[in-house]
Amino acid sequence: MSYSLTAITKNSTQQLEPGPSVPGQKVTLSKNMTNCTTKISITTQRFNSASKMTFSCVENSGIALEEGSMVQFVDNGTQIFQGFIFTAQRSLGGEVEYTAYDQTYYLKAKASYTFTNMTLEQIITQLATDFGLTIGTLEPTGYVFPCLIKDNTECLGMIYDALSTVIVQTGKIFVFYDDFGKLTLKEVKNMLVQQMLGNKSLVTDYTYKRDISSETYNRIKLVRPNKETGRGEVFMHDDTETQAKWGLLQYYDTVDENLNDAQIDELCQNYLAYYNRVVQSINISAMGVTGLRAGNIIPVRISQIATLSANRLLLAEKVTHNYEGANIHTMSIEVKNFEQLGGASWI
Repeated sequence: MSYSLTAITKNSTQQLEPGPSVPGQKVTLSKNMTNCTTKISITTQRFNSASKMTFSCVENSGIALEEGSMVQFVDNGTQIFQGFIFTAQRSLGGEVEYTAYDQTYYLKAKASYTFTNMTLEQIITQLATDFGLTIGTLEPTGYVFPCLIKDNTECLGMIYDALSTVIVQTGKIFVFYDDFGKLTLKEVKNMLVQQMLGNKSLVTDYTYKRDISSETYNRIKLVRPNKETGRGEVFMHDDTETQAKWGLLQYYDTVDENLNDAQIDELCQNYLAYYNRVVQSINISAMGVTGLRAGNIIPVRISQIATLSANRLLLAEKVTHNYEGANIHTMSIEVKNFEQLGGASWI
């Protein structure tokens, strides 16, 4: 096999491997799960979700791995996934399916924070420190939040909400993820994959879709609260051309009362530039490419789709890798909004 799956259990009273043991003694145990594993699935998403791995093993009795055990998956020498067992279920036939999530799962805890004059990198660092998580590379975004208040909110949601604001304010796309046990923030221009995907290059099937039913808006309406008058001050930008074609699709939100008129007006313009488009998406089934994950930029060419008939760089929203047996490795990739990325010049 080209891959390996290792489980590490700390402070365990179980015995995963044969040999002498002391009853009640807590030890750190390591077990190679590769040969007993029948199938593995690893899913990464660009927004709002921890990376997830499920794998199935045939075990003689019981459930071998304890909750909280660390699992590490390496393919062809590339470190793919590190996470922790959260669920295990056994069938009558002796097959046990485990589900593991990476360390960002711990940020699903709710909390209340006020971040003042902080960058996204600093926000991630504070949350990681508070929850005892490991930090890796955090690339600078160049944007400072004057004041970001989050009350009784999932910490992971705080990060992704802030990330969305950074993308709109800077015009740069960043990806937050766990890189084999290290919290990472990277600009997608630094995550280009060289392998071309297309009709004659790894792709086995695809589904293409055009949509304005969600995440498309041609009116942006932002309201700034005014405590003195008790009424909100409205800021609005329209695109009458697309309104004539699609109807009026309104985005509405409230903004920080400390933002001035120019800042809110700029925010309206940025939102309209981002959301005033047809959302194009494509789901691709292909032979597996080791290490490809959500957030990667992928060169794609599919002759039957006009907007993809020439080489295009697509941003992977969701990627699932499936391994079965020793030699089968396939993947599915979800991509959307690729009309805004353009071609190679975008990088």
